[in-house]
Amino acid sequence: MEYDQKKYFIQMFVGLKPLCDGFLAGCRPYLAIDSTHLTGKYRGQLATACAIDGHNWLYPVAYGVIDAETTESWVWFMEKLCEAIGSPPGLAICLDASKGIDTAIEKVFEYAEHRECMRHLVVNFKKKFHGKVFDDHLWPAAYSWTPRAFDYHMAAIEQKRAAAITYLKKYHSRLWSRSKYSCSSKVDYVTNNLAECFNNWIHKHKGLMLFQLMDKIRRKITIKHEKRRRVARKLQG
Repeated sequence: MEYDQKKYFIQMFVGLKPLCDGFLAGCRPYLAIDSTHLTGKYRGQLATACAIDGHNWLYPVAYGVIDAETTESWVWFMEKLCEAIGSPPGLAICLDASKGIDTAIEKVFEYAEHRECMRHLVVNFKKKFHGKVFDDHLWPAAYSWTPRAFDYHMAAIEQKRAAAITYLKKYHSRLWSRSKYSCSSKVDYVTNNLAECFNNWIHKHKGLMLFQLMDKIRRKITIKHEKRRRVARKLQG
């Protein structure tokens, strides 16, 4: 961006073609989206989109730097992600309560199944509602495989505090129970821990200069994929 005859760095997106091709060719259509604060001289957010491979191992698909967790920044990142991977059939996207990302997902990946991280839902929920009935039934409702089991746990919550059900319907309308997921993605995670794993993977490098951080992530991904290539060569059948 240019301002007052000076050029300023605003954002960048990295979608390495082997990663995108590998996601489309060999991974289930599931993405965990999240961001983490940069801690070096230049602040901002490192946004990531992660998947899982055939071994249920972390598979980074794309990442980039945005200035803040605003709707505008997230829309830009999601548009670049859409350019990189297209529109995979049956795509499910899991996200937490990051500001602005909801609007971005709805605008760019409207067709996708939108899931919400249960861990973040519970954190927000417990700011308003407390009690044993919620501890006994909220997480089991998320892990329920059938609508019947889900309805049983939600009925127990509604009997104790009807306002809790009203709150969930109003502020957490995305999918957060296994009983509500489609069978397309074949991924039953109820949390966004996959993206958290990536953040933890690069945690000690977040203080590097941006060009150093980007190159460090590229090197770590290259090493990880070489290891998986050696594993794949040993597979038979």
